[in-house]
Amino acid sequence: MFKPYATAVTFVITAVPSLLQFVIPGLEPALMRDPAAIRGGEWWRLVTALVVQDGGLWGTLFNLASLAVLGYCAERSFGPGRWLTLYAAGALAGEASGYLTNDPGAGNSIAVCGLAAGLALAATERLDRSLGAFYTVVLAASLLADLGTWGVAAMIALAAAGSQLVAQRERLPLWLLVAVPVAAAAILIVRLDLHGFALMGGIMVGWILKGTSPSTSRRTKPA
Repeated sequence: MFKPYATAVTFVITAVPSLLQFVIPGLEPALMRDPAAIRGGEWWRLVTALVVQDGGLWGTLFNLASLAVLGYCAERSFGPGRWLTLYAAGALAGEASGYLTNDPGAGNSIAVCGLAAGLALAATERLDRSLGAFYTVVLAASLLADLGTWGVAAMIALAAAGSQLVAQRERLPLWLLVAVPVAAAAILIVRLDLHGFALMGGIMVGWILKGTSPSTSRRTKPA
């Protein structure tokens, strides 16, 4: 029976401080990515920023749920070693871009970007690939939330349309599930959003793993 140890351990390590930040004042600021503090020697913030969240309660719950779902799918498809490679690729690219663009913040969503990109590009199961692609649509759609009420409505509409990647996955060409995260990454990078760089890190690693992942050699029953 498959047991997602990497996902479970990472989830606990992330969830505990992410939830404690709501009852311990100052925990998030102490651990978040702060470029000025990092330049002053607090380099560990590049890592600790992954275990607290700057999106409030709903953002925290979304990030944890995304880690649980996409983490499970990615570990089942690629195994724990490749899972960690994809997770680290997203985290490294995202944290580096956040530091270089002087963008303070916190959250594990950049690491999840690595998992999502890897799934969309290299997973065997269409369900896994479509879930990875759908996550990238949600990230791109979130840019609209800053445009006020109409922006939020457009964001919800775009996310709902993106859900068809999952609902209609058997009818869609596989190239589309690859094109979606690439397009989302490009849009986010143009906006200097660190999630775009994180997605690109996952895309690059996903291409490398595409022909070598365990999922290519032990195909299971199609989803």
